[in-house]
Amino acid sequence: MKHNQVTINEVAKKAKVSPATVSRFLNNPLSVKEKNRKKIEETIKELNYKPSLYARRLAGGKSDIYGLIIPGYEGLFHSYYALEIIRGVGFVLERLNIDLYLHIWWQKDTFNSSLVDGVIFADIIGNEAQLERIKKEGIPLVVLNKKVEDVSYVAIDNFLGGYKATEFLIKHGHRRIAHISGDLKVECAQERLEGYKLALKKYDLKIKKEYIKIANFSPLQAQKASEELISLKEPPTAIFVASDEMAVEVLFFLQRKGINIPQEISIIGYDDNPLCNYSIIPLTTVKQPINKMASLGVRVLKNLVGGRKGEKIVLSPHLVIRESVSFV
Repeated sequence: MKHNQVTINEVAKKAKVSPATVSRFLNNPLSVKEKNRKKIEETIKELNYKPSLYARRLAGGKSDIYGLIIPGYEGLFHSYYALEIIRGVGFVLERLNIDLYLHIWWQKDTFNSSLVDGVIFADIIGNEAQLERIKKEGIPLVVLNKKVEDVSYVAIDNFLGGYKATEFLIKHGHRRIAHISGDLKVECAQERLEGYKLALKKYDLKIKKEYIKIANFSPLQAQKASEELISLKEPPTAIFVASDEMAVEVLFFLQRKGINIPQEISIIGYDDNPLCNYSIIPLTTVKQPINKMASLGVRVLKNLVGGRKGEKIVLSPHLVIRESVSFV
């Protein structure tokens, strides 16, 4: 008999117990007497019975599956951030014997929350309605990389990261500092830009619109932005770039144009992507603890699934100093 044709009633009949006893066994084996427990275990193995996830959830049990929702965006499958989130979440779940249900949101909400005990959002980028829907369904959830009201989250202080990067350049004598930002629909990109602006204000430096370019985390758009910056009457002596992927592209582009890095233009990135060590000039960057954020997200979700209180955690980034920034 094929396992997908076996029902809980057939297991109960063969084991000579009630369907309710089998249901209790599936949700909490220790709640069933040892004699009946052994009979049910043997019958399940014999019939190769696989309980329906839907049935287990309806019975109040757990599926031991957590969902991870990643908003789709340009370059997702080459994204250091996305890969680190999947790696971090997946590693912790493996140790907990919890399966991962990975879902990529492409402008359409098809996520089946009945399959999971809880959900981790890798970020919220245009899928606010999906978040609200799952919240209304009463599914425990945690958001990463974004501070959301009335929801547990584990975020990174991107404002502080943007401030530290810009202040580092200022302390190296730079006064004409440009910023190539990420997608400003995304909270982390907004915060990095605001940190950049505050550092300039604190050190009495003018915020120039022509020094701020929006590149949406796209290396190609970052290349175009850097071309526009070096074409200015007064080009910047330093550029703070909102991701390492974009920063490395900027670095290569400027070198192809015959501009010496960091003697003529200093560059600082964001993430501490392994790419930093493999570019022509090792890249100074802001390291954000992505893996730690992912691990903590799983811990917070597990607590929520277990009936404990949620948490709001903000982690601090720090500078990793390499060779792409010089004094002027």
